[in-house]
Amino acid sequence: MKDYTIICDDQKITFSLTRKKVKNVNLRVKADSTVVVSANKSVPYDFVEELVRDKATWIIKNLARVDEKKLLNMESKYITGEIISFLGDNYKLRVFQTDRREKVVLDGMNIAFFVKYSEAIERKQALLREWYNDQATIEFNKSLERTYPLVERFGIEKPTIKIRTMKTRWGSCSWKRGKITINTELIKKARECIDYVLLHELAHFKFHKHDAAFYGFLSALMPEWQVRRQLLKKETGAND
Repeated sequence: MKDYTIICDDQKITFSLTRKKVKNVNLRVKADSTVVVSANKSVPYDFVEELVRDKATWIIKNLARVDEKKLLNMESKYITGEIISFLGDNYKLRVFQTDRREKVVLDGMNIAFFVKYSEAIERKQALLREWYNDQATIEFNKSLERTYPLVERFGIEKPTIKIRTMKTRWGSCSWKRGKITINTELIKKARECIDYVLLHELAHFKFHKHDAAFYGFLSALMPEWQVRRQLLKKETGAND
């Protein structure tokens, strides 16, 4: 393995070239932010470099995604520059010190914290949790308003929504009590994913098991539900 560095449109790209017994030249961006190219010994370096240059935009884009994931997965200290997820988008955190009421404000593509003590991590964590809960209450009820009309004609009564944090599930339903429980963490996902989870739970009011009848009913109401489910599972291990 040997490392090379090239400049493409004022962007520096460093990649490792590994010679292997492979038919094709393979290029990938790894989770540790390294760019790796594997090629047969018979493939000249000039060809490899030209491939990297052709893929420069793709490489830079994927390196940015890797860096973004690192920020999302790191232990948060709630400082300016960190990434906060909300409704399927990533927002930059900005922290401001204030003598007035502490609060969290959505400002464009930023989420602003106004706190009395900028170093108080537990307080900032509590503020964000409260803000997420408030937003979840609003957004999940809006989702119910969008999805309930799809099942209303089947005699399903409109349920109430309860919000709480769950480790392994996005939602659950208690059809006997007329209640749906939704994971607060779902507020970090796109609205199309939220609608899928709500409709999934609403469908359980008619079909209680995950059987063919249930999935047939869900497909009739939301033909693209599997696409939404894959989007939801893309970066998480939680289940419906």
